Amino acid sequence: MNLAPQHRAASPARRGFTLLETLLVLGLMSMLAAVMIGGSAQLLKGTARSDPEDALMALMQTIRRQAVEKGKILELAPTDTNEEDAPDFLWGEERVDEDHPRTEERLPKIEGVKVKILAPESTGAILLGGVASEQALTRMRFYPDGTCDRVRLDITRNENRTIVPIDPLTCAPLPAIDAK
Repeated sequence: MNLAPQHRAASPARRGFTLLETLLVLGLMSMLAAVMIGGSAQLLKGTARSDPEDALMALMQTIRRQAVEKGKILELAPTDTNEEDAPDFLWGEERVDEDHPRTEERLPKIEGVKVKILAPESTGAILLGGVASEQALTRMRFYPDGTCDRVRLDITRNENRTIVPIDPLTCAPLPAIDAK
């Protein structure tokens, strides 16, 4: 048997976190939460895009989802005003009254980029300066079953024109048709 006294070095017992450590962790968590909330808000907003074409595609998917969720026919109508502060599109239910106002949407503005909604087939095109010009549609409908009207998007970027057909079953773009 060992009868020698055992000596332990006296060390202070550490049972918790210091105030500085706690404040550092709380500061880091709040910074991380601010970044995550700010980033996710930008992702959730469909029209927060810099390109008019992408913004219109996102808007169409938003309206399609709303039509399915509400179980009602919704319309997307381009506005014909050229005012700077005026919305580019109005959308909402078919009948417009105080109980069912239309939502205003503005697309991002980029110099030389124009987006129009055209009929599914080229009807009544006029040749102006060597470029076929068509009249834009006055409305596009989205149905409760997730479908939409057959339309084409006319995207003009600095004299280059592209026609993008929209699939009526998914309301998503099909491969583009180049037009001069």
